[in-house]
Amino acid sequence: MRTRWLVTLAWLAIATPVSAQRVADSAQRPAGQQRQRRRLEVVQRTLGATDAQMRQLVAVNHKYEAERRELNRQDREARQSIRVEVLRDSLANQEQVARMIDVLVDVQRQRLEVFAREQKDLAGFLTPVQRAKYATLQERLRKKVEQLRRNRQEERLAPSELR
Repeated sequence: MRTRWLVTLAWLAIATPVSAQRVADSAQRPAGQQRQRRRLEVVQRTLGATDAQMRQLVAVNHKYEAERRELNRQDREARQSIRVEVLRDSLANQEQVARMIDVLVDVQRQRLEVFAREQKDLAGFLTPVQRAKYATLQERLRKKVEQLRRNRQEERLAPSELR
C-alpha cells in the first residue's frame, strides 16, 4: 500500500508540467506572505508590542537572519558528517569526528554571541519581559523547524527502506 502511494506520488511529481509548478509556486507566495503576517500578529499579541516596536523587531530579526541561517547550515553539515562517520563504526575517521565536534562547539559559541548582540539591540525598544517572551517564541519556532526537518529526513529515508 505504502509503495503504491509512493509510486503514485512520484508519478504525479514527474507528470506535473513545469509551467503548472511555476503557477503553484506563485500561488504559494501570497499564502506564505499571509502566514508571515499571521505570525507577526501572534508575536505582536504575545509581546503586547506596539506597531513601532514590531517594525524595530522585524529590522533586528532581519539583521541577524543571514548569520543564523549560516550557523544552522554549519550545524547541519557537521552533524551529518558525524552521523556518517559514526555509522561506519570501527572504520570511522576519528579525526573527522573530532573536527566536526569542534565545529559544533564553535557554532554554539557563535549562536550565543549572536543571541547576546540581538538581546542588546532588542533592549533598546522592548522591555525585559517582552524580550523573554520573544526568546521563548524563537526557541519554540527553532524546535518546530528542527522537528519538521527531522520528519522530512525520515521521510526521505523511508522509501529506500522499502526496497
